[in-house]
Amino acid sequence: MSDETSSKPDQTIVFWVYLFMFILSVICSLFILSQFFVKPTLRKRLHNHIILIVVTCSFIQVICELPFVLAFFRNQTALYPSYLFCTIWCLIDYPFNVIILMLICYGSIERYLLVFHRNMITNHLILLHYLPIAFCLIYPCVFYIGMICFYPCTQQYDYTQITCQGPCYLFEQIPGSADLLINMATPMTIRVIVNLTIIIRVLHKKHRMKQQRKWKKNRFLVLQLMSIVFAHNLVWLPIILSLLYTLFSPVVEQAIIDLSVNMFTYSIYIVIMICPFISLGGLTDLHPTIYSNLCGRIQRQQSRVQPITHTPAGYI
Repeated sequence: MSDETSSKPDQTIVFWVYLFMFILSVICSLFILSQFFVKPTLRKRLHNHIILIVVTCSFIQVICELPFVLAFFRNQTALYPSYLFCTIWCLIDYPFNVIILMLICYGSIERYLLVFHRNMITNHLILLHYLPIAFCLIYPCVFYIGMICFYPCTQQYDYTQITCQGPCYLFEQIPGSADLLINMATPMTIRVIVNLTIIIRVLHKKHRMKQQRKWKKNRFLVLQLMSIVFAHNLVWLPIILSLLYTLFSPVVEQAIIDLSVNMFTYSIYIVIMICPFISLGGLTDLHPTIYSNLCGRIQRQQSRVQPITHTPAGYI
């Protein structure tokens, strides 16, 4: 058995785990999106907009791409081993991954403004809220359509790899490095710095001002997005660091390459599928709805259970 094969997780186990997570993720996403649809107050709150868009994007990616991934784990090859299919797979995977990365990055910046400079963002909603969100949604689509479909390089897909090994521009130093540094490393670095700044400033203000009511409000704003940031950083930081290492190190260890290709790739899809559950934890307005639904189901099940009375044999 080769080192590459031994470094891969068991495909059958991965398939069933992913299938189970896929079903739960779709159910959770549909619940969150339906609640945003029926409850206008959720949509009106500024701090929920990024959460809603991230959940929507992760839901679209799960619905559109995860069937390809599940088929790959099941068959050990691309669902349709063709140039067109691999191109479509890349056009789903790469833009959505970067869209979510950039949305969470700007969500961290916006959360900083909401906590410490709320008047600034409320007075400039178009400039500081809607335009950045639009940029995060449009720029990755335009960039990856251009690079995947129109960049002049010889495309040689490998049907035995996730996303068919990716588009050909990734294997050229300048465009591949630019993609990694600008679209992945920069948003990751910004959001790490911003979130550390938020934590330090919130703790400092809490200690200095002793305003418990304001602290509780700020704590909610911070923790709502921080859980999503933490989950994404847990997965993306090792991936980006390993890619930077392979990019700039004069001698690249084969173990790092195998780890980044075989292990980190799988973890990206896991964080996409658990994103709705993490988001649901931060949407405290939905917790009473969940609690009431669960209690209602338990009460209905208990009411269906009727006591069984035993009649003595002599009275039959």
